[in-house]
Parts: sequence; C-alpha cells; structure tokens
Amino acid sequence: MVSTQKSLVVKGTMLIVVGMLFMACGNETPKDESVTSTAKDSVIAEESETNTVSYSLPSPLQIASIFKKSGLKYQDGITTSLKDPSKYTTNLSKSLNLGVYSADLSYCVLNKQNQEAMTYMKLCRQLAENLGMGSVFEQSNLSKRFEKNLGNEDSLAYIIAELQMVTDMYLDENEQPQITAIVFSGAWIESMYLGSRIYEKNKDKSMNTKLTEQMTILGSIVNALKAVQKKDPAIDGLIADVQSIKNIYDELPSVKANPIKEDEDKDITLTDEEVLQLTKRISELRAKFING
Repeated sequence: MVSTQKSLVVKGTMLIVVGMLFMACGNETPKDESVTSTAKDSVIAEESETNTVSYSLPSPLQIASIFKKSGLKYQDGITTSLKDPSKYTTNLSKSLNLGVYSADLSYCVLNKQNQEAMTYMKLCRQLAENLGMGSVFEQSNLSKRFEKNLGNEDSLAYIIAELQMVTDMYLDENEQPQITAIVFSGAWIESMYLGSRIYEKNKDKSMNTKLTEQMTILGSIVNALKAVQKKDPAIDGLIADVQSIKNIYDELPSVKANPIKEDEDKDITLTDEEVLQLTKRISELRAKFING
C-alpha cells in the first residue's frame, strides 16, 4: 500500500514591479523582469502534482511599493523606534521583528531615507545572525553593496529583492518554512501599520483601497502559519492574533455588504470608522510584537 504524504512549502516572493522600482539604470540592475503589480496576484495557494501545497506571499518591498504607488509618502516617526535586537530571545520574537525591520527597511528605501535604511539593514542582519542565518548577508556581499549604493533607490531596491530571494532559498534548503511564515506575519503587520497611519493623516481613497486589498492576504497568512505550527508551538498564539484581525475585517458592514466571490476582483472602500477599527487592532499587535 502506497501512502501519499502532503508536504508544505511556504515562500516569500521577490515579485516587484520593475516599471515602478527601477525607473532608471543604477549600479545594480534587475536580471528578471517577469513581475506582477498587485499583491492579489502574488498570493497563491496551490496543490501540485506531487501533492505539495505552496503558499507564495509578497515581500515587504512589494507591499511598500504598492502603497507608495497609491500615495504613501514618508512620515517621520512612525517606523519602530525599538532598535535593540538583543531583547528578542525566542525564535518567534526574533522572526517577527525581522519582518518588522524588513518592512521599515523597504519603507525607508522607497522614500529615500538613506541613513534610516542603513540602520534597519544592520538590524535585519543582527536578527538574521541571531537566528543562525548570518551567511545570507555574506552572499554576494549584500551588506557592503547596500552601503555602497546608499542614495541610489533603484539599486537598493534591487539589493533588498535579492536579499529576499537568498533568504527564501536558505530557509527552503534548511527546511525552516516556519521562519518564513513568521517573518512575513511581522512584515505584514508593520506594513499595514505604516499604511494605516499614512491614511489617518491624508484620508486618501486610493490608499483606503490598497489597505483593503492587503486584507485579502490574511487567509493565506493564517493557512501558512497553521501548516507549520507543529514546528514551533509558539505559533499557536500568533495564529490567534492574526485571525483576530481577519475576524474584525469580515464583520465590518462595508465588507459584509460587498461579499467577494472566489476569483472575483472587486474594490471595497471602508469608512474612516472601519479603518480605525482595523488600525486599532493592528497597532495593538504591532506593539505586542516589538515589545517582545
């Protein structure tokens, strides 16, 4: 009797809009222009012929670029000010805050905040080393190339994308899909926090739409975390936290009044009060993550 075992692959993607991020040729140029422009297109749950379920999630850089295209401008003082990686002692807290720092890094790079970007790059490296992934930054001299290209937004964005790809490969080869899922959870929370804070200030309708588009990713995040929770019991609490955001979103009047069918592409605009409800819960979880 032959049994079929279902395995899982969780991957963050380095899918980036070349036309958006690489408008001019810099010292670093993209090698692959096969890209997508929306987070919806980059969130995939599929089952292959080998019965492997794959959850492909957009990178922090991709989410930041989507928000930027919708009008997200740099606002001083909203990225995390807690910059002491040594306070994170568990793999869960290290991974979550690697995600948080990655989102802040992308936000700073796309808004030409070079010194802040360098700070977050160093923080990302420290947390990666604490997770045993220091070799990722040594490949292709990523850290040195990043510092050398400060001031060149296109080059820095490409280096971040390359870093994401190398990290994905490392975690895949070392069979650590739980790290990928946790890092992305932290990055998504921070990205949504930044986007919602910007929306609070300018009430831009386009940003409102992009925030709701990102909410469609939540189901994939929860499924990815559930698929790897056996590798780290601490993930149970994270699943409940992420699910709590989805529960709030699903009960919002604007969402219930506009149900989206499978494979349907439809924009939903939330009221300011509804955005505030989501922002409140996202802010609570963000504080929980960065405070360790």
